[in-house]
Formats: sequence, C-alpha cells, structure tokens
Amino acid sequence: MKILQTAILLLFCTLLVSCSANRLTSTWNDPALVDIPLAPVLVVGVAKDATKRHIYEDTFVDSLSALNTKAVASYTASKQSIDPNEDALRKIVKKTGAQTVLITHMVGTSEKSHYQPTLNRYGNLGSSPTGLYRYYPMIYSSVYTPESYISTTKVVQETNLYDVSNEKLIWTARSESIDPVMTRKYYQELIDLFLIDLKRKNILK
Repeated sequence: MKILQTAILLLFCTLLVSCSANRLTSTWNDPALVDIPLAPVLVVGVAKDATKRHIYEDTFVDSLSALNTKAVASYTASKQSIDPNEDALRKIVKKTGAQTVLITHMVGTSEKSHYQPTLNRYGNLGSSPTGLYRYYPMIYSSVYTPESYISTTKVVQETNLYDVSNEKLIWTARSESIDPVMTRKYYQELIDLFLIDLKRKNILK
C-alpha cells in the first residue's frame, strides 16, 4: 500500500511539474514575409509593471543579439510606456531605426483548483485495514480531516512581429504558462520558445 501511495504522489507531482512549463498554444506567419530584413528589431513589452517590462525587453534583446540580430529595448528609447497612439509609436520606430517591431502583452489569466485527496497515517482512503480498532480511527480521520485543493493560475500572452515598411503582421504566437514567476529565467524560457518557432519558420536566420 505504501508503494501505491508513493507512486500516486509521484505521479501527481509529475503532472504539476509538466503543467508548470511554458508552451506555445498557437503560431502563425505570413509566408510572403519570410525573407525580409528583421534587424534592428524594436522589442516592446506592454505591462503595468515597469520592472517586468524592462526585464522582458532586455532578455529578448540579449537573446537576439546572441544570434547576431540587432535589437533595441523600447524602454531605452522611451522610459515610460509608449503612448497608445500612432504618432508616439512612429516616433520610437524612427528614433531606433527599427525594421521590425515585436510586441508582447498579456491576454488574460484564469485560475483552476485541483483536488488533492486526504491522506491519513494508514494510507489512501481506499485502504481498509482489517479489525475494529484499526478501522474506526481510519474512517474517523478521513471524515474529520479537511480536503485540500491546490490552485493554479494560467497566464496567456500574445506576441506579434510586424514589418515596419508595410505595417503587416509577419508572425504571431499565443503562449501559456502555469503559475509563472516573472523573473528573467521565466522570460528566457518563454523567449527561447519564440526563437525556436521563428527559426523553424525561416523568419529568423
């Protein structure tokens, strides 16, 4: 019984770890815009938290630079978020000399609770020790021990890459993360997924 209990717990932990990984849920690109020059790429993170915006943009710029693709973080050209109008964005594009603009924003979040069965010192609820004096404590513990739920938060983000010369969408991706901690490590893992897809589609050489 202990072996079965351990196996169930290991499986549950494995599922939680696998769910925590970042993943791309959808991507699309315009085949006609595959061989256009990308650099310099203006990286724009749209976020209320300026620190998170800076970390994201810096991480993306560093990742592109490592691939010999020049990129510029928008906050270096505009300390505040770029005003939500055409003129403001055009000024930043002109100032940075960007050929393409990559914009990322959070689409939304949702919460989900996972039921975790109550365990007692005899094992799972399904175990039934023989004998009156072992059975009663087991079912008593099962009845009076509260169930527990583990809540997780799913974060969905959208990233679009635009061609400045014709203002057309080159590539777009939807990403999904479970309980992300917005650190550089998290952003790096997410950006690595973007770069893999961009290379696969021959957009990034």
